[in-house]
Amino acid sequence: MPSSPTSSSAPSYNKSENRHQDGSHTTHSQHKRSLSTRIVIVVLLYTLVVAAIVSGLQTYRAYQSALQDVQLHFKEIESSYLPSLAAGMWSVDQARVNALLDGIAKMPDIGRLRLQDEIHQTESRQHPLFVKALFSRSFKIVHTEDDEQFVMGELSVDLMDVEIQKNLIETAKSIAITTTITLMLSSLFILFLLRVWIIRHLKNMADYVQKIDLNHLDYELKLERHNSHTKDELDTVVLAINQMRLSLQDDISQRNKLDQELAKHREQLEQLVSERTADLQKKTAQLEAQSQELLQQNQELDAYAHTVAHDLKQPVSNLIAASDLLNTDKLQLSAEKSQSLLASIQNSAKKMHAIIDSLLLLSNIRKNETIPSVSFNTKLSAMEACKQLQDFAQQRGAHIELHEFWPNAYGYEQWVEEIWSNFLSNAIKYGGENPKIELGASLAEPGMVKCWVKDYGKGLSEAQQKAIFHHFVRFDVLAAEGHGLGLSIVKRIAAKLGGKTGYERTDDGGSLFWFTLPASE
Repeated sequence: MPSSPTSSSAPSYNKSENRHQDGSHTTHSQHKRSLSTRIVIVVLLYTLVVAAIVSGLQTYRAYQSALQDVQLHFKEIESSYLPSLAAGMWSVDQARVNALLDGIAKMPDIGRLRLQDEIHQTESRQHPLFVKALFSRSFKIVHTEDDEQFVMGELSVDLMDVEIQKNLIETAKSIAITTTITLMLSSLFILFLLRVWIIRHLKNMADYVQKIDLNHLDYELKLERHNSHTKDELDTVVLAINQMRLSLQDDISQRNKLDQELAKHREQLEQLVSERTADLQKKTAQLEAQSQELLQQNQELDAYAHTVAHDLKQPVSNLIAASDLLNTDKLQLSAEKSQSLLASIQNSAKKMHAIIDSLLLLSNIRKNETIPSVSFNTKLSAMEACKQLQDFAQQRGAHIELHEFWPNAYGYEQWVEEIWSNFLSNAIKYGGENPKIELGASLAEPGMVKCWVKDYGKGLSEAQQKAIFHHFVRFDVLAAEGHGLGLSIVKRIAAKLGGKTGYERTDDGGSLFWFTLPASE
């Protein structure tokens, strides 16, 4: 079948749309019959029904005609055979009578004969296929002699419909075969006309609509038809599709103009929103930073107040009590007692001095925003902390061991020594009797050095681990001197230097305090 002109001059369509449309067209053709096939099936079924009705009427008329023809046999018997049969019986010519009965029995549609004479003797003939009588009739056999009539007997005739049924079956077969062939030829001809006149043009229309590109609407739909043909419904559909194409073209043109204007306004709006959002985010970040800073300051102020109220109360009380005793004239104190009171005043002053130094260090850490980080040897800083706590370690009988591997790190060495001192001091205090303490450093996550202090004390519970780095936390008042700002200072120093702090309970039940610093290349 030749293709439509539009198929040879069609625009380039979107490939993804073609794949989708071709797939949907294939699925459509797989699951649905074509229009021409459905029309032919409907016409064929309708024609079969009509043909069946017509064939039934024709068969019925043929059956009625056959019944009338059958009944003519009665007249033939009455006019042709009864006079001869009466003469043969009058003359007692049995051979003639038998010959006449055989002749009647051989007539078409004769099922059974029964001849009864005046003395009630009977002669009968019956067809082999006779089962049931279609029509029955009895004839009086009368012989006329000199205008006088003598009843010779009675002839009973039964007609059957075996031949009629046979003929009707043959007739019905002939009608069915003829009708079927005629319908098949008519259906094929109708299918051919539908495909040539309608279906191929509808397919071209469908292909045009499926492949139409909204960005290229300059190609109109044309069908491969003679220009001289009479305008019909297909031309009306083509005209409607082309008008729809022009309307879409105008709408898309207007839409493109509106899209351009909307895009321009959208860009301006996005730029304005971006600027406003950036400004708002900046202000929000400043407010959050200020809020966090205020929260930390409040927490530190609470810690300062708590520390001053709690930790300074006891040494000040001791100092006042000792000084009052020394200034009392009524008491006669021995030299040893006086020396003891002076030592108590000195220890209380040292304790107050240590607390004030810790508070000043915590305040300096909070105020300093830029830290002068340099590369330093972590082992040297750990050894310096051990040197500072040498007397305290000897008093507690502590045994301190340093590991061999010590990588360099970035930080403020004076503050790092403060971390070592705090961890080491806690290990000496809480490490048990004659504590064994290990110090070391290793490369942890990429770009970080992990420094740690390990002791073999009883370790901390889960609740204690959660609060260990908070302000003013001391878990064993009886076993430890000092105040509760040490580990909170450690946490603040590590954070300022770009690291973290943490606690781990070892497999042997001890404690491992650690902090991280940026690794030095």
